[in-house]
Formats: sequence, C-alpha cells, structure tokens
Amino acid sequence: CVGQHNVRDCHCGKREREREMITMNTRVAVVTGANKGIGFFIALQLGLSGLFTHVVLACRDAERGAAALADLQQRVAAPTSYSCVPLELGNAKSHSQFAQQMKEDFGKVDVLVNNAAMAYKNADPTPFTEQCAPTLNINYRGTVDFTEKILPLVRLGNDPRIVNVASMSGHLRQLRSDGLRKKLHLP
Repeated sequence: CVGQHNVRDCHCGKREREREMITMNTRVAVVTGANKGIGFFIALQLGLSGLFTHVVLACRDAERGAAALADLQQRVAAPTSYSCVPLELGNAKSHSQFAQQMKEDFGKVDVLVNNAAMAYKNADPTPFTEQCAPTLNINYRGTVDFTEKILPLVRLGNDPRIVNVASMSGHLRQLRSDGLRKKLHLP
C-alpha cells in the first residue's frame, strides 16, 4: 500500500495487525439497556473500575443513548472511553448488526452485561394474556438470540464473562395461577 491507506481495498494485512494490537491491549465491555437506570450505573462503574478501556452502551433509543454517553464521558476520565451503538433487543437483524459492529471495531468482547428488558407497568390496561408474548419475545427470546450472536466474540475475550441482570418481576410467584406456577417450576 502506497500513500493513503484505504483499509477496505487493502490486502496487505495492516488492518488485521492493527486489530490484533488493539485486541491484546484493550478490554471491552458491552452493557445492554445502558441509557438509563441500572444499565447506566453498571456502565459507569465499569468505566470507573479501571478494568476496561472501552465500554459500549447498547441502546434502543438513540436520543437517550446520546445523553447517557455525554454524561458518562463527563464523569469518567481516560483511559476508559465510551460509545453508543444501536441495539433493539428482540430484533434478530439488530442483534446481527450489533455483533458485526463489535467484530469490526474490537474483534472481541470481554464482558457482556445483559441488562435490557421491557416491562408493563402495573397500571397498564393491557390484558395479562396480551402482555406475555411481547415480554417473553424481548426479555427471554431476544436476550438468548442476542447472546448467541455475540457469544463468538465473548469467547475471544480476555477472562470473558456474561452477566445477566434480572428483577424480582421474573419470579414465578408473580403468577396468580397455582397451576401455571407448578407447570413452569422446575423440580
């Protein structure tokens, strides 16, 4: 390669060598649902810990993600940097795009914190039977699919970890039907 280096058209291996150097010298954490609440404070603490050079905020809402990113960048000094990457949990295409972005940017993920979820408020008039499918599709199936998509990158991480955040709302005792509770309970 002579002159300006265009990594997309180049076959000299420079991009791969640069990525290997970045991979060896960095620790990357991904936090889903990091634009507010527990996810935001997990991202903050990961940055303050000094154990990560980069923390990725995986957020559905771009506006809230940008606000969280600005806030974290003010609170946490170098060497930790932050970025916000779109992720719509429960959308397989979004999961694949996110994983591809992580592969291109970092080549690995050292820690994945599955924090994103959705919940209906107690006052929501939506019948319980209509709440089940969307909740399961995002909180369970979406989390499983996203984790499976990013798992190959986590396996490449240094001392890799996956942390799944849950709430008391996931307890079977929340179900009103004793029969349904017994059916879903594992022995």
